Amino acid sequence: MQRLIFFLMLTACCGHTAFAQPNLPIIKATDVWVDLRVGDELFIKHGWRLQPENDPDIFSIGSKLPYEHKRVSFITNVDSISFDVQPGAHYDFIVLLNNTSRCHVQIVTSPDPVFLDTGIVTVIVSVFIVVIVILYSFRKKINTTWLLSFGYIAPVAFWITTLVSGYIHGHYNHAKNVISELGALGTRSEVITSTSLVLIAIMCVLFSVGFYRASRRLGRTTIPSVLSFAMPMSLVWAAIFPLGNEFHSATGPLPLLVILGSLVGFLGWRDVKAYASVRLFSLISLLIMLLLLLRFTGLFGRHYEGLVQRFFYVGWTLWYVSVSFFFIRPLRQLNASKANENLHT
Repeated sequence: MQRLIFFLMLTACCGHTAFAQPNLPIIKATDVWVDLRVGDELFIKHGWRLQPENDPDIFSIGSKLPYEHKRVSFITNVDSISFDVQPGAHYDFIVLLNNTSRCHVQIVTSPDPVFLDTGIVTVIVSVFIVVIVILYSFRKKINTTWLLSFGYIAPVAFWITTLVSGYIHGHYNHAKNVISELGALGTRSEVITSTSLVLIAIMCVLFSVGFYRASRRLGRTTIPSVLSFAMPMSLVWAAIFPLGNEFHSATGPLPLLVILGSLVGFLGWRDVKAYASVRLFSLISLLIMLLLLLRFTGLFGRHYEGLVQRFFYVGWTLWYVSVSFFFIRPLRQLNASKANENLHT
């Protein structure tokens, strides 16, 4: 009876192993270095080193632009294997090294970004064009203070998005994980994060337009308002090219223009006493955003990159809110003064 039980247990274990490890394609090698070819865009001599201790040893493929399939080849010194890979899939094979070591290699492809679908991109571009056309066509009727109010709305929408997306994402630590991870390719929070970033970018455009118009009407330098357009550009880029796409980091310097805008505001509004408060908040915003540089230090850069990044967004929030608050009031006073003049005339 005991032998029968042992035999059944052994059979079950072997059956489970056979199920978990299906027959995989096998190629041979006598050298740990393998050449890599990815479509027509990449060939690397000795681009991969076989590591039998990793099971599986994962080779990840991102994508610059959407594709239906591409040819990926692993070429050893004696053999080769190729796969026609598709986005969001994985492919496994074995490299038998020196006829002794089995190296389990897995090719993992990132899914295409949600907003790189041709139809969706068309919609996004169309919405931005419509917004610009409406703003231009009704520029005399649109209230500048209404546009400036998006300096309150956009940051609030951003922080709500990070909290909701962090919850949907699952294993997310706001102190350690960067914002881009919320919209990373293949994550559960990718769609809601990318969609929200596009909407927030539109809000930021409206604010920047109001900021520019208010600066002109009040006789203030327009440089900070022009630089503020860097924020919606950065947000919409992150939505269309999320983390995991090779273009994601291409707009990395754009937030520096926002920081520069707060600096120019602090220096450019010093000749008017009425702007002492907004200058003070500009300086505070600048100092908080500059804490982003802590990411280059050992402790914060390694363990709390998410917290460091949020310093920038806290400073950006304060900058938007303070500009909205301190520009709306003089605009209303100016409008009231002109209304009184028209009434008397």
